[in-house]
Amino acid sequence: MTRLRRGIAQLALLLTLSLLAAADDSPIGKDRTYDFPITAVQAALRQMGAYTGARLPTLDGFITMAKAEMPHYTRPYYEYKIDLEAKGSAQTVVHVKANVSAWCEDAESGQSSYQAFASSGRLESDLLDRLADYLVNNKSSLVADPRVLETHIAEVRQQETEAQGRIAELEKQLQAPDPAANGATGPEFVAVGRPRALVLSAPQEKAEVRLRAQQDDEFEVLEHRGRWLKVKLDDAAAGWLDASQVKPDRPPAENASGSSTTAAAPAGYTVVRENISNFSGDWAPLVGKTALYVWARPVGSSLNVSPAAKLKFIESLFSERGRVATHNSQNKLAGLVVIFLDQEGGVAAASISDIRRWLDGDLSNAAFLRKCSLDPPSQFTLARSRSVSR
Repeated sequence: MTRLRRGIAQLALLLTLSLLAAADDSPIGKDRTYDFPITAVQAALRQMGAYTGARLPTLDGFITMAKAEMPHYTRPYYEYKIDLEAKGSAQTVVHVKANVSAWCEDAESGQSSYQAFASSGRLESDLLDRLADYLVNNKSSLVADPRVLETHIAEVRQQETEAQGRIAELEKQLQAPDPAANGATGPEFVAVGRPRALVLSAPQEKAEVRLRAQQDDEFEVLEHRGRWLKVKLDDAAAGWLDASQVKPDRPPAENASGSSTTAAAPAGYTVVRENISNFSGDWAPLVGKTALYVWARPVGSSLNVSPAAKLKFIESLFSERGRVATHNSQNKLAGLVVIFLDQEGGVAAASISDIRRWLDGDLSNAAFLRKCSLDPPSQFTLARSRSVSR
């Protein structure tokens, strides 16, 4: 008799587990986001006993079925199915679903079995509320939990190792720097001394306008003819500037796009590579077009640089490379893309047309930034509130 009872009990347990597993397929559940790392949330749930099922005093109020429709039941039981999703290093999304079952007896047929019921959501809300209180009231102990700290340290080290690996892999692709100049006299360069200086197609005041140069834009001088200077626009085109609108300047450094610029990288980052290729992302303004890619890594041994430094860098790059791109009368480049090689990463992109409008003053700083692609936005949190320097 004892063996028979034990067998019945084991069968009942198996039926309960199978019903709970079947209930897992239901999409019903609740989500909530907590401002705690996933390791702290896991520790809190364990300490609360959330992963252990328990008996219910009644089914009434805990399931969607009305009381009048409930069969005769005993031993109501529930357990939670909990899934955690990390959002960065400081937030966690908790998805919880309660699986409810009970031993039901059918008076008409005389048959009895375990039956699963759809949760009303009360159990889920209760657990999420208790978890919120537990995290707040036990914050210091959770953060100091050695298991939590060990897991967090391991995650940070893994991220650092991955970041160093990415940087090393990209550095292998870099071409050796060009040899230093041999001391021969270099070409002559001039810088525009006033905004919107006209670059003309011929040394005549009524000639066709090739482009409107911005103040401090730089050009290589190809020829002197009276008060006119023939300047290089790109490999296949040239234009004429009135000498009264320019000032002498030193020759700028050559960049990977074949154009020149004197701008030094702002403190915090250095440009390690430039390359022109078709845009490979899904940002609509540049899809299927040609872009200048600029790779930048933190200066020195630092793996992370503040969003403020990242912002300052893209401000300078967009302004300077944008000026260079406007010298190209054929306008081969459609946009600029800056790829950051620090631990947090990030990509900033802007179209040449928007940069030109911004430099011309037709777009405000805020309007220009709204048109840029800043991914992920969290790495450019200051971008919406700071002014863009010109």
